[in-house]
Amino acid sequence: MPSVAAWFRRGCRPPATRPRRRALTAPVRRPLLPAERRIPGRLRVLGGRAAALLALLGGLAGCAGRPATGFSADTATRAGLISGATATEPACRALPDGLWVQAAGRAECLRFGAGGPVDQARRAILYIPGDPGGVAYRLAGGRPQVEMVSEAYELSDAARQASAGARSAALGGLPVLILSRPGMQGASGDHARDRHTRAEVALVDAAVDELRRRFGLREIVLLGFSSGGAIVANLLARRDDIACAVIGSAPLDLAQYYSRPDGIASEAYAMRNGELADPMRSLPALRGTAEIYVIGDRQDRMVPASAWEAWVVAARRAGLHVHAAQVAGQDRPDYGRGATPTRHLTISRGFEVAAACARDVPPPQVMRALQSEGPLLLPQGRRLRGTEIRTALAGRRLRGLEWDPVANILALWAEDGTLTYLALGPEPRPIAEARWRVEGDRLCTTRQGCGEVLAEGGALHLAAGHPAQVRLTLLMAPDGPAAP
Repeated sequence: MPSVAAWFRRGCRPPATRPRRRALTAPVRRPLLPAERRIPGRLRVLGGRAAALLALLGGLAGCAGRPATGFSADTATRAGLISGATATEPACRALPDGLWVQAAGRAECLRFGAGGPVDQARRAILYIPGDPGGVAYRLAGGRPQVEMVSEAYELSDAARQASAGARSAALGGLPVLILSRPGMQGASGDHARDRHTRAEVALVDAAVDELRRRFGLREIVLLGFSSGGAIVANLLARRDDIACAVIGSAPLDLAQYYSRPDGIASEAYAMRNGELADPMRSLPALRGTAEIYVIGDRQDRMVPASAWEAWVVAARRAGLHVHAAQVAGQDRPDYGRGATPTRHLTISRGFEVAAACARDVPPPQVMRALQSEGPLLLPQGRRLRGTEIRTALAGRRLRGLEWDPVANILALWAEDGTLTYLALGPEPRPIAEARWRVEGDRLCTTRQGCGEVLAEGGALHLAAGHPAQVRLTLLMAPDGPAAP
């Protein structure tokens, strides 16, 4: 069987037919996307012949959008996230990124992305993501359900693998694994039902065991954002192979997180309290000597600071090595959270801390950088001249990662300076347009401004600011047809 990276470089899953998916009982309302309204950065909606031509190019993606046989739905789509999915063991084991795990009386197929030299690595960063962008939940008949989710949630298999590769490249080649939670990003399960539960923690724990066996990993650096951070906190009570852990913007006190403004527990908490995995309850079982970093914005409007500060205090009382820091949270306009900033996204800072931890940077040095808002990740690579930049980008369709805030991207870099962003789901249609140009030996884009371009391995990094920080990472492996 080909390697994970080789398989998904072709943008394919194993040959399959698309299963019929049950119709939703009501349309899912969603916020407008960048392609449907003006957003910061002077992006504009494509139209006319340009949109038609790029849509045709997007149709050449081939097998990238076909779900695997044996899955009732594809949870990497909005419809699949809402419905949930079941999977068979043979179907899961046929996938190069499938993890068939059994725990808590359940058997599910979780998915992962791998970037960098993961095989036999001394340490690898294992990232557990938060809830889908722009998601909203409701209780129906006592059962949690996904009410709506941003279209930005949808990622093809190729996009998921490229995300791990870009993060590894930006971190200087550190091995990076990204694990899909149950019911999300192609994994079987029911996200709304599994979210914050003991079953979710047990299934993820079993998946970590499988990843360690598959790649021969000796230690792991756990990184969890938001609800993924709550899972990391619970895993600290179950594992002794964690070198260090980074938890960002996470609800570590579920009673506090689910409380109404009057302090009374919400209906969602009261009805599900028995099945929830509250990190506050697992604290007495925490073991090991791992360094633990907890970061968040005290003005976060999604997860109040009180939902993680209480855990920090209790963990320190228990003698754990916990370091906490205020960091500036970011926002994604395409998540449709409205005009008021949420200050929730701390993913980019979390990866910086995880990389420092993986390299054994002393905790006092990490904390000084966080408290002074200084960089922990310094740009590396050979600086390109202007002609090299243009040759590397012009007429190419490339995958990569924007870091401020973190966003996976697929974009066409046209010869005329048009920079067209494409959807990351099964159909890479155009969603927004910006501009790019080369000024001297600097690359300038609408979103990142101007900066130097550094080449390292198979990636390019746009570095800007004082001190310089990585703003954009592009994977140079060709993704598809050239831009017109």
